[in-house]
Amino acid sequence: MSFYPGSFPVTVDFTGGLEIGGVAVTSSAAELNLADNAYQLLVADGAIAVKNGVCVIAKTVAGVVAATLADPTDVTDNFKRLTIISGQAQANTVTSASSFGGGGAGEDVATFSGQIGDTLNLLAYGGKWYITGTHQCTIA
Repeated sequence: MSFYPGSFPVTVDFTGGLEIGGVAVTSSAAELNLADNAYQLLVADGAIAVKNGVCVIAKTVAGVVAATLADPTDVTDNFKRLTIISGQAQANTVTSASSFGGGGAGEDVATFSGQIGDTLNLLAYGGKWYITGTHQCTIA
């Protein structure tokens, strides 16, 4: 007996549900969407479009990048995570549309220190981006 692709058709039927160790596995569309990570390379001033994944800021010519970040959509984007990484040695900035965590005008701009690898980690909840961690960033 030999195996050749296409000669041994396999059909998987989950219409009765999926169980692992006798436990039903269920997920909502929202839960599955949380695993949908995206990537954006931002090479000039502009908007960060990624809401769940990684944005690397790396301008193709010398100079600082001024990035903007729209608020996440309440409920739809809850618990999405965004990591913004500076891929260039510049004091890049990320300006939140309405401030990080709703902190007001004193918490709406993240400024990177100017080192490659500066990082800003965010979590979406309730229509706001909450800072969960930074590496060499200041918030003002």
